[in-house]
Amino acid sequence: MDSEIIDAVTGWDSAPAGRGYGGLRSLADDGFSGAVVAGMTWGFMLNGRLVGVFDGTIADFDDESFEAYRAPDPSLPLLYTMKETGGEVRAQYYTEDTPLSDANGTLSAGGFTGYVELSENVLSGDYYIVYHGGKSMNVAYVGNSKRLVTGDEAYELADDEIGIYKVYDVDVDVVDIPDGGAGDAAAEGATAGGVTTETDADDAAPSDDDEPVVEQAETTATAESPEPAATETADDDVVESSTSAQTPSSATSTEGPATESPTEIREAEPAGGDSEPSEPVAQEASPSTGDSTNGASTTNDGEDDGEDPFSAEAEWRNARSIPSLDPRDSEGESPKDRPGGNRRPSSSKRSKKSGSRSAKPSQKSTSSNGSSNSPAEKSAEQSPTSAVSAGKVQTLREELASLKSERDRLTSERDSLQSERDGYRERAQQLEGRVEELETELEELRAELDESGVTITDRSMPADEALRGTNLFVRYQKKSGATLEKAHAGQAKQEDVVENLRLEHHTTFDTEGLGVDGKPYEEFLHDSPEFGFAKWAITDLLYEIGETGNRSSLAGVFDSIPEADRIELYGTVSVPIGEDETESRRFDIIFRDQMGNPLFVGNLNDSRDPATYANVQQLINDSKAVAEANETLGSAFVVTKSFFEPEALEAATEETGGGILSRSKRKSFVKISRKQGYHLCLVEARNGEFHLNVPDL
Repeated sequence: MDSEIIDAVTGWDSAPAGRGYGGLRSLADDGFSGAVVAGMTWGFMLNGRLVGVFDGTIADFDDESFEAYRAPDPSLPLLYTMKETGGEVRAQYYTEDTPLSDANGTLSAGGFTGYVELSENVLSGDYYIVYHGGKSMNVAYVGNSKRLVTGDEAYELADDEIGIYKVYDVDVDVVDIPDGGAGDAAAEGATAGGVTTETDADDAAPSDDDEPVVEQAETTATAESPEPAATETADDDVVESSTSAQTPSSATSTEGPATESPTEIREAEPAGGDSEPSEPVAQEASPSTGDSTNGASTTNDGEDDGEDPFSAEAEWRNARSIPSLDPRDSEGESPKDRPGGNRRPSSSKRSKKSGSRSAKPSQKSTSSNGSSNSPAEKSAEQSPTSAVSAGKVQTLREELASLKSERDRLTSERDSLQSERDGYRERAQQLEGRVEELETELEELRAELDESGVTITDRSMPADEALRGTNLFVRYQKKSGATLEKAHAGQAKQEDVVENLRLEHHTTFDTEGLGVDGKPYEEFLHDSPEFGFAKWAITDLLYEIGETGNRSSLAGVFDSIPEADRIELYGTVSVPIGEDETESRRFDIIFRDQMGNPLFVGNLNDSRDPATYANVQQLINDSKAVAEANETLGSAFVVTKSFFEPEALEAATEETGGGILSRSKRKSFVKISRKQGYHLCLVEARNGEFHLNVPDL
């Protein structure tokens, strides 16, 4: 797990957690969103669904106690899951060329699954939009304090920024929580006995296989039913009405001449060449098919599932790529509607064909009786057609009135927008004039400050980015003077070493005129806890160990300090994981010798909250991997500006075999093999001073 994610999650509010799979199911039933931690295994849950398990498997929760942290916003578990899962960068854009809002609309319409990160060349913070099946949530970390902002406010802040954003395509799979014994079985039994589960509801929902039944029912209803099919009905109701609609037709066919129904009268008229009367029946029945085929967009209760990005899990994997913007698609035209596309016959055409076939028996019946319709009968037969035509005219008139009303509304809205646009233009001109005035004032202030000898910064950079691009070097004004080697041998006083030693810095960026956290870069660097710890370890720790008589019990630390040549901030150490394969372990501070071999590694807790068990255990896991691959590692440090929780101290004691009964001559020693290991040290930093808490000197 990424250490930054661990720091963020462990800062969330704790939530009541049970034990084993039963505890996970209890959180799932409560719709829990957050993180669960069992030992070194981490899991993230969103609205009761376990969306990712890292540094282990779901089996690590079996019959185990675990911690639960409730997320301040549901977007965070999903974002952290995607970042830990890793994904493919599908695209990269500059906001001035492709606005974030354009990409957001395209990704949402395309059912995209992944996230957008806007952080490169952005100085105000880091911005994220997380997508699942086209549904989106927004996260922002604003300012140097990384203030969390979510929802619409986060999106508005991101949409106003200028920078480079990347689109990451990430697969996310829901992890099933296995059955966990009698407790879970009882809970499941109670659910089956009295509550309808989501699975039951899904099984009851109409599927795509129901569509032919609906279409057949519509055709039958059009040709034979006296009444048009209802526009919204369940599949079972459609089948039932279809069956009942066929009964009169069957009776007429078997028993000979009978009184013609209104539908049959309309069906007989196409013999004269006009098939229009059958169309209204087909048009009224057709929405039934539309409701069936589009039913996947609603839940079983008929409610929109847009609030839960995991409500339609099968749709998540349908389209993760970035769809192209086709003007025909944007106008609502589907690929099947384009020239050459396959089109299914409309329900109205099927109704016409059905009506033609149904008309033949009536014609034969009339012919066999040798009778013809009288003018009154013809008038009676033509009256449904007239009624239908009058209904069409009324419908068209109402539609025309509605369109005129919509036109007037849009015209009014256009005029309002034009007025608003003119107001913005006027405001923009005023602001441009104000900008010119401020620029003039700024130049005047710069000139005054230059005359006064005050230095100001021309640009700024986030603190973490500035430290990540910085390396410190252990150097001396005179190599013949007091050095760490001589101090190690007891041949130099501390004050002489401090006066002769220098911690020089090298950066991957230009520091001229650069400001960090409102300070010039060098002032910021020297005030940082990372620089303070490096200076303490080089100039003070050696003498503290020697003066307390712990040279032998802390030999891994004492002997490694004089070898320090370079100190890397926020770097990585590669460790082998197989043949010709390596992986990187990240640390906040790494001491290296001249050959680049790691001597010390450490993580800093810059929060006011105490260092936790997870902080210490994370360092133990990473440092052990480094020590197994590098015999040069002498110590691993956890540094906190607060204090260590009891669980954190217990983790260190368990790993080093410390305690009253310990027989080891080496203090706080993590043993890798019979002759190899390193010291685990816990350090507290307060008011710029550092104190070694574990081991106790």
